[in-house]
Amino acid sequence: MKILIVQIGKIGDTVLTTPLIRAIAENIPYVEIHVLLSRRGVPVVSGNPHVKKILLYRKDPLHLFATIARIRLGRYDVWVDPKDHYSTEGAVLARMSGVKKKIGFNAPGRRVFSQALPSQEENFSKHAALRNCAPLAFLGIPTTENIRPQLFPDPRLDAAIREEYGPWDGRTALLNISAGDACRLWDIAKWSVAAQWCLRRGLRVLISFQPSDGALARQLHELQPKTRLFHSSSIREMVALAPLVNVVVTPDTSMVHIASAFNIPQIALFPSVEWNLRKFRPLSDSSIVIQPKPGEQLATIPADDVVKALESIAGEKPETRF
Repeated sequence: MKILIVQIGKIGDTVLTTPLIRAIAENIPYVEIHVLLSRRGVPVVSGNPHVKKILLYRKDPLHLFATIARIRLGRYDVWVDPKDHYSTEGAVLARMSGVKKKIGFNAPGRRVFSQALPSQEENFSKHAALRNCAPLAFLGIPTTENIRPQLFPDPRLDAAIREEYGPWDGRTALLNISAGDACRLWDIAKWSVAAQWCLRRGLRVLISFQPSDGALARQLHELQPKTRLFHSSSIREMVALAPLVNVVVTPDTSMVHIASAFNIPQIALFPSVEWNLRKFRPLSDSSIVIQPKPGEQLATIPADDVVKALESIAGEKPETRF
């Protein structure tokens, strides 16, 4: 059986689709899984042994027509689009795919998919990773209880990261200061307080950031010179670093889901939006979510709240608590 899984969303969306990939691979003998991904999603699935082929989705017409031709030539038995809301792009691709059995969300009055998934309103209380596994029911696979993401570090990158950032006799805290959205940034002075707490308790502190936040990272490093900047140019480098980390502090970004994939204890700063927390909450066994007061931005979260969370997760003797 050949299955094409369509996930043309953001990095986090792709990470949270990996439980679906794993469940299909583990439950259907001799299945051949292909995935259609956005440019941002390709590095997330690269190296996944469950995936036979990756197709790249681009919006420019020439590349799009070539991709559709490749899809039709692929002669897929099943088309799986796990989104629980309507997408014009997803609907157009599905219509042009030539695949007979199509699993996805049908908007009212539309009949694009032969097997219709429940809506995001019906899924309100469910995590995105569990929502993404809804197509399993149409493939004869019981709903999986294991919705933790699954990521595979690149062996070459893994070796390079370990040579540069390990080994380390103590424990490592990763402070991910980037948020992808200015309204989710936490104040650098507050990051400094969190870094200082970790350093005083003997933790090595790495600061990760997007290239666009380089000035903020350097500012934090100047305040806490014993920290170390982790210059990451791709999601693959973050995946390679993750197994070396013992605790993560991060805003609500894809780093939450990367940490969850490796079951790393984490402190996640989330906006005060209930549906967003339900959908994207951390899946690590040990995690603490901190939210601002309703209507306020993440920047208003007190540094003391994060320090208390660190104390709860790490304790006074971090080597005994992680």
